[in-house]
Amino acid sequence: MASTFIQDHNRLFSDLSAALSRDMAKLSTEANGGKSILFVYPPEDEDNYIQEARRRYTDGFEFIDLRELFVEFVESKGIEKFKKQFKNMGTEVFVSQNYTDGTFYSFLMKRIAEVADKELSPILIHTGTIFKMGFSNQNIMEDPNVIKFQRPLIFFYPATIKDDTIWFLDKQPASKYRCVVVM
Repeated sequence: MASTFIQDHNRLFSDLSAALSRDMAKLSTEANGGKSILFVYPPEDEDNYIQEARRRYTDGFEFIDLRELFVEFVESKGIEKFKKQFKNMGTEVFVSQNYTDGTFYSFLMKRIAEVADKELSPILIHTGTIFKMGFSNQNIMEDPNVIKFQRPLIFFYPATIKDDTIWFLDKQPASKYRCVVVM
């Protein structure tokens, strides 16, 4: 698929800036009680959108690269322990209904909360990292801590749009609930 970055990025970033400038009460109302923004762009243009965002959003924001965070998570456990846990527990090493600590989800949520505690808006990039991990953007948006944030959480979301449905990485339907969608 041909890149649409040149023709679409100014409009999308303008719409994102407009969403970010909304009063949090208005944003939360539009997001069905959520405090998140889903910034949707074509997967093939991901590097361009992230590079442009890093240029535009320097003050009041902190980027959380999920690829780097996942490597940090594995290193915090040690590669051998991680491999053993993954072999024994499968995707429960990423997220579990049985326990909350020690999973990638809990590691990610802790990092998001740390950024929010600095009164910055977290921007999640390379979100394709969580594909097939057993949780999605919806779980993050509905997390009780995120609902309490004073600044929005922004998801950079590589997706295609077909018949008004957002397809994460062109593979998985995405929820528009608990967020304002910029596409």
